[in-house]
Amino acid sequence: MRLDIRAALRRAGRVLRWTLCATFILFAIKYCFEVKARLRADNRPDEWWSEVSPIQDGAYTARLVFTSRDTILLRLYRTGDPILLAERVYTEHGVALHWVDDGWLIYDTSLDDGAIQLPPTRLDRLLAKLP
Repeated sequence: MRLDIRAALRRAGRVLRWTLCATFILFAIKYCFEVKARLRADNRPDEWWSEVSPIQDGAYTARLVFTSRDTILLRLYRTGDPILLAERVYTEHGVALHWVDDGWLIYDTSLDDGAIQLPPTRLDRLLAKLP
């Protein structure tokens, strides 16, 4: 009886290990595709379009580009400064940006979290620095 339990636990451990490995590999592949899309976008600066915020005296500039047929890469900068403040990748549900007077940039109205607080949070700035 004890032997059966140990064998079952070993088997469950192996299944869990392989599941975690497969999940890690899938996330790594997805990450590589996203990084390649960002690099392709960076190599084609003529395909980006920019929008300066009409609020806060034009303090922020949003730059957008399609990285695939329906995926948009949004980067937020302080106007006149090349330091990236925030970055988002989202599926197109309308390309128009909405700058809200109370300090938000809404980029995707189909999501509850489809907005960036202005000024961007420390977490936004940290995530923007990651590749």
